Amino acid sequence: MKNIVPLLFLFFFGCSDDDLKSNEIDHEIIGQWQLDATKISPGGMVDWTLIENGQIYDFRADGTFELSKWEGCKSMVSGTFAVSEERLYLKFTCNTEVNEPIYLISFDKNKLILGFVGCIEECSYRFKRLN
Repeated sequence: MKNIVPLLFLFFFGCSDDDLKSNEIDHEIIGQWQLDATKISPGGMVDWTLIENGQIYDFRADGTFELSKWEGCKSMVSGTFAVSEERLYLKFTCNTEVNEPIYLISFDKNKLILGFVGCIEECSYRFKRLN
């Protein structure tokens, strides 16, 4: 019986309206990121190669994203994403083909690093935050 008062307190004051927006994603990936370097290895050690005017990802809190360009797509790409542990899951359509790449995700000095899951050699993409 003495536990009812603390439980009622938590029930009435422990939640806010913001907590009820369960479909919103709260993650440091939210925002715009532009590709600024790649590290692609054909089998040996490589360093970052700088990219000019790289593609831009716009990740939104509602779980959608836009990508300014994707190899082979005729227009801007949009789709949905999810982040779980250290993986980024994308789902989008490019020229009627459904794409579902999975990336390993990390952050280093306010840079977003994406690496394809399943790469045998180094295949990383570094993005800088735009906003």
